[in-house]
Amino acid sequence: MSRLPRAWLAELDDQFALITDPDGRAAVLGEMAHAAHRRREVNSDDLTEMLELAEAARYWALEIEEECPSCFKSGLEKTQSKSRSEKIEQH
Repeated sequence: MSRLPRAWLAELDDQFALITDPDGRAAVLGEMAHAAHRRREVNSDDLTEMLELAEAARYWALEIEEECPSCFKSGLEKTQSKSRSEKIEQH
């Protein structure tokens, strides 16, 4: 996967965003993949791989929410709380 754009891989790795909005994030990843293909940063095979990975990530996030809604909610609360703490420490 090292041939895939780093920015796209970073977005794919953003589990918080993916879990909070699986459909929206998959759409963003798809748009980014198509844009990279239009810019000729990736070839058709890479584009296909990127779209498949985006869809797999969407299914993963939906499965997390379905299998353990309380874990999902707890994880989001912890992540949001940690994010707030980090912002306070930066000031």
